[in-house]
Amino acid sequence: MTEKIEDLFVPPFIDLSHFHSEHRQREVLTTYNLLYDITGRNDLRIEHDMDGKPVVAGWNISISHTKGWLAVILSPDHQVAIDIEYLSDRVKKVAKRFIRPDENGDGLTRQLIHWCAKETIYKLFGPEKLQYLEMRLKPFALSTLGNVEVENLKLPKSAWVNYEVNDDFVLTYSVLE
Repeated sequence: MTEKIEDLFVPPFIDLSHFHSEHRQREVLTTYNLLYDITGRNDLRIEHDMDGKPVVAGWNISISHTKGWLAVILSPDHQVAIDIEYLSDRVKKVAKRFIRPDENGDGLTRQLIHWCAKETIYKLFGPEKLQYLEMRLKPFALSTLGNVEVENLKLPKSAWVNYEVNDDFVLTYSVLE
């Protein structure tokens, strides 16, 4: 998110005074601008359900943001989820809270993929309110672009999570077909 607020389209139904920081204003406007770029529509409103999940009428949507980055995934037909996290070693401090003993969490990149993949699955299976240790990443080959199967241990099901790793962030997303 590098655009200036004055360079972003402001939907007529958005009152920027409700957002107290310039950073939050930029997040909201960037989200709406991405929504417009994806759909060509500037009338779509993002509401939130009782759990705080974003909702757009006629669409399945997921949104994530981290330290200057914003990601949106949208589908008219499929459940979707996305997560983005900037590269930082702060995840090492809490890795034991979200990486199971039977998972390979060696190294910062794997730890970030675990974190983001589990955040993505949490969003995808929202009503189940999964805890981190109720999800397990199956073994996967580490690369800059890849995917990993994540098991929902509460129910006998799993989902594939795609990931991208670069010098700035780790991005994960999933689409339930």
